[in-house]
Amino acid sequence: MTGFALGCLALLFAIAVRDYRRLPVGQVFLLLIVTSVAFLLEPRVAPSWRWLMADLQTALPALFWWLCLLIFARRPRWRPLWAAVACYSVLAPALARPLVATGQAEAWVVFVGFRLGQYCEYALLAHGLLQVVSHWRDDLVETRRRARLGFLLVVGSTVSVAAVCLNTGLYTDSLRSLLTAPAAFITLLCLVQARDGMLALAQPQPQPQPQPQPAIPPSEPLPATTVAASQRCPLSAPGADEASADADQLGKLMASGFYRTERLTLRKLADASGLPEYRLRRAINQHLGYRNFNDYINQLRVADAARRLLAEPDLPVLNISLDVGYRTLSSFNRAFREIMATTPTDYRQAGLISPAVPSPSTRQASLARVAEHHV
Repeated sequence: MTGFALGCLALLFAIAVRDYRRLPVGQVFLLLIVTSVAFLLEPRVAPSWRWLMADLQTALPALFWWLCLLIFARRPRWRPLWAAVACYSVLAPALARPLVATGQAEAWVVFVGFRLGQYCEYALLAHGLLQVVSHWRDDLVETRRRARLGFLLVVGSTVSVAAVCLNTGLYTDSLRSLLTAPAAFITLLCLVQARDGMLALAQPQPQPQPQPQPAIPPSEPLPATTVAASQRCPLSAPGADEASADADQLGKLMASGFYRTERLTLRKLADASGLPEYRLRRAINQHLGYRNFNDYINQLRVADAARRLLAEPDLPVLNISLDVGYRTLSSFNRAFREIMATTPTDYRQAGLISPAVPSPSTRQASLARVAEHHV
């Protein structure tokens, strides 16, 4: 079983080097394979080298958390707090191990070096699993939606069980092979059978880019098809014609201002449009180029708000945020800054200093040019 597990890990390493070595996801995955080999071989190496195997396998929870963040987080960010927890879970046991091995370590050294490090490992595992299940329904990429379940069942369960067994001592040498071999084999099958999908999944997620918005009168909601040109995908996938027709139907609904609905979900949108959820996901992903449903709605809402900030300079920002569908000012400010790279107040002030609201004739010409560009 150990030889089979090593063979699967070796093939995984070769495939990852060939296809993913230049991607952050691939580099973390390669490190995860190395630590898995250390977990598998620790009982079989010479005693003088077991400290190295132990230090490497301690990094399994931190690397699993990092991989979850890169693949599944809506906005992968290296937050200082979680980065510190990850570093502590790896470095503290490595630094404390020589002292404990001599038998002269005090109780506080054991607690700080090992027990606290174990708590950090559990926190990382929980946060990584949370990234896998969070926004599951809002994910518009079908490959990634299926990968969430597989990742959760295969990699997540294997790393979690391995960490608990190592920290509690409830394991045997054969258990290492029993845990590693199935997980490595299933992962290998996924990489071989769905190579194109996995390559797309490993690509970094695009960040929302500031969108230049035409000025539209308050009575005219922003057309749904005018906010995603920079992220639009070519209609070459299967079902592209149907996705295009569904996107047109969706655009008509959004042009009526439906995106302003509070707590808008994909299910609510499916009920209102009369389209199944899977077809809405495909239309928004393939035709408009969005990977996440919330990104799509935020683009529409922020575009509407940006226009109103300039067209109605006396209307409070809070009122505008509520009108376009946000429940709190903080969530509106966060979404606006992500998309427009500035705050609503600064955007309004800059627009008032250099007025951007054109005359009616210029406005219609601008809309015509935008519509022609996006068709």
